[in-house]
Amino acid sequence: MATSNFRVAGKCRCSNNPVHFEYSKEPYEVHYCLCTDCTDTCGGAMAIIAVVEKNAFKILQGNEKIQNFDTKPTCHRKFCKVCGCHMFLYVDAFPDFVLIHVPTLDRAQDVGKRPDRWVFVNSKHPLVVLPEDGLPRHPGWAPTASA
Repeated sequence: MATSNFRVAGKCRCSNNPVHFEYSKEPYEVHYCLCTDCTDTCGGAMAIIAVVEKNAFKILQGNEKIQNFDTKPTCHRKFCKVCGCHMFLYVDAFPDFVLIHVPTLDRAQDVGKRPDRWVFVNSKHPLVVLPEDGLPRHPGWAPTASA
């Protein structure tokens, strides 16, 4: 995966002039997140997050459409102010990384890694049943096992 041709592209949901972004290096990690901050913001039962080095991430188009919303004083989520799509976020505790919501990436691409753990399982919605996938489950935050 660490070739010079590695590129993963994503975008917001706008049909006219969408925000386009990409990353050009394999993610540091990918994980399933069940924290209420992620799930409430994306409106889903979980979030799939690719953690990418900031220096490998760039916005290609539509920067003027990106709106910030701080869901916590240390968590800076980036949405398209036209379609409302939550694309990525910055977390103060990880200053060298951008956390990308995997569903905003083009579906036909390999995002670079597979999720390696479930985090914030103590926050999951009671109707959510986690699959028997063999991945580690953590009650709160936990770094990748490969770090």
